[in-house]
Amino acid sequence: MNWRARIVPERAGPLLLGGVLMGLAHPPFHLLVTSFVALVPFIVWLEGLPATAEGRREARRGGFLFGLVYFSLVLYWLLVALVFYTWFAFFAFVAPILILSVFMSWVAGGIHLVRTRFRWPLYVVFPVFWTAGEVLRAHLLDVSFPWMQFGDTLSAYPILVGAADLVGSRGLSFWLALANALVASGFLACRAGGWRALRRPAAGLLLVLALPIAYSVARWQTLEVRPAARVGVVQPSVPQHLRNTDRAASTDSAFRSTATMISGWPGRERMDLVLFPETMLGAGILDPLPSYPYAGWPEARVWAEGIAEALDAEVAIGGRGADDLGDREYQPFNSAFHFRPGEGVVNRYDKRFLVPFVERVPFMPPEWFEAIPYAGGNFGVGEWQAPIEIATEDGGAAYGTMICYESIFSPLARHYRRNGADFLVNITNDSWFGRDAWWSRSSALWQHPAHLVMRSIETRMGAARSGNTGISKIVDPLGRVSHRTELFEAASFVADVSTTDGLTVYVRFGDVVGTVAALAALFALCASFLQDRNLRGRTRRGASGEMVEPASGSA
Repeated sequence: MNWRARIVPERAGPLLLGGVLMGLAHPPFHLLVTSFVALVPFIVWLEGLPATAEGRREARRGGFLFGLVYFSLVLYWLLVALVFYTWFAFFAFVAPILILSVFMSWVAGGIHLVRTRFRWPLYVVFPVFWTAGEVLRAHLLDVSFPWMQFGDTLSAYPILVGAADLVGSRGLSFWLALANALVASGFLACRAGGWRALRRPAAGLLLVLALPIAYSVARWQTLEVRPAARVGVVQPSVPQHLRNTDRAASTDSAFRSTATMISGWPGRERMDLVLFPETMLGAGILDPLPSYPYAGWPEARVWAEGIAEALDAEVAIGGRGADDLGDREYQPFNSAFHFRPGEGVVNRYDKRFLVPFVERVPFMPPEWFEAIPYAGGNFGVGEWQAPIEIATEDGGAAYGTMICYESIFSPLARHYRRNGADFLVNITNDSWFGRDAWWSRSSALWQHPAHLVMRSIETRMGAARSGNTGISKIVDPLGRVSHRTELFEAASFVADVSTTDGLTVYVRFGDVVGTVAALAALFALCASFLQDRNLRGRTRRGASGEMVEPASGSA
C-alpha cells in the first residue's frame, strides 16, 4: 500500500467538506448553522464503513484527514503569527496539527470500534468520544491546548449558550456533537426508510435543542446583574516588530500613547482600576535583583505610580517580573503588577499557563533548547493566587488576573470565582497574531477574545480585556460584549464591569460532562478490547478441537 492509501481514505469528499464546515463555524466567521451540521458529513462517512478490522483502519485514516483539514483551517495562524520572526514557525505549526489530527484519528477509530462491537446508539457514542477527545487535548500537562473547542463556536451567540454556567464550554461541545449526531441519524434514517423515518430523530433533535436554549433564554431574562467596578482600559497599539527590535523604543511609544489617551481622564471620569496590556513594561525587569546587583527599573515604577496618583485609581499593568535565586541567578516571569496610589506595587501575579516553546520549553530544562531560535523556554510557572481586592464606591471588589492565552483555561477562572472574585481581567499582547494590513491579519485576532465570553458565562462574572493592539472590550455576565475597540488602533475607554452574586453549578463542580464522557469512552474501549480478547480465545479453542460456545439458535 502506498503512502497516499495509508493516509487518504476512499471517498474523502465528506471528510474535506466536514473539515471546511468546522473551520467556518469558528471565529471570525461564526456561521451559526454550521455549528449544528458541520460534523454531519464526517459522521455519515463513519457510519458507511464496514464493520471489519479494515473498516476500523479506514476510520482512523479518515479521522486523521478530517483533523488535518479542520485543525489546519482553525490554527493556521500558528504559522502566520510567527513566520515573520523565525523559521521555527513551521515546526510550531506542523507539530500541533499532526498531534491533534492523531487524536482525531483515535476518536474516529474508537467510535467505529464501539459502534460495531455493541451497536450502541450513534447519538450516545459520537458525543461521548468527541468530548473525550477535547478532554484529552486539554489535559496534556505542559502542552495542554484547549483552544477553540467546539462549544466556543457559539460565543458570538451568548443568548443560546447560557447553559455554560451548568456544564461549561466542554459541556456545550457535547451538546453540539449530540445535535450533529441526531441530524446525521435523521439523514441516514430518511435515506433508508423515507421521510416517515425522520420522526424519531427529528423529535429527539427538537428536544435536545429546545431545553438548553430555553434555559439560556430564561437566565438571560432573570439573571440579576450589578456593577462591580469602574474600569479604564488602555490599548496603546505598539506594533510587534518594534517590540522585538527595540524594546526601549516600544516602551517609550507605549508611554507616549498612554499619556495622550488618558490626558482628559483626570477629574472627568471616576475609575477604580486602570488596565494596561501584557508586557507593556517589556524593556526591562521591574523587580530588583540584589545578587547581581540590579536595582530594578525605577523609571517604570515612577511612571506607573504617577498614573495611579494622577487618576486616583489602582493600576494593573503587564511587565517582566523576576525572583532572585542568588549567585547571580534569577527566574524571570511574565507578570502583571498591581499599583495602588501612595503604596506602589502591592501585588505581582506570575503567569501560570505558559505558551509552549515561546515562554517555556515543555518537559525539558531550558538550557537544552538554547540553540533553537525564539524558543524562550526560561519563564517560570507562577503560583495559584487569590483575587486582588480593590476599593470602590460601593465598598470594594476583587478581580482575577488572566495573562494572554490563560483566558482559554476555564479552571483558572473557576479558581478565582471560588475564592471571591467579582470580575476577570485579561491583559494580552495579540500583536503576534497579525499586522495592520488586512491581508496579514489572522483568525486568532478574533478567536482569542472569544474565549473570554465563555469564561464570563461559565462563572457569571464580567470581564475587562486590555490588548496591546486589540481587541479590547468589556464582557458582562451574560456574555454580551461592549466597548469593543478596533484592531491596530490606539484606543482607551472607561466602563463599568458587572458581576452577579452566588456560584454557578459549573464553578462549584467543574467539568462534570467532560469527565463523565472521558470515563465512558475509556470504559467502552476497555469493554471492546475485552470482547475482542474473548472472541479470539474462543476461536483458538474451536480450532484446536475443544468445546466452542454454541452458535446462536442451536440446542
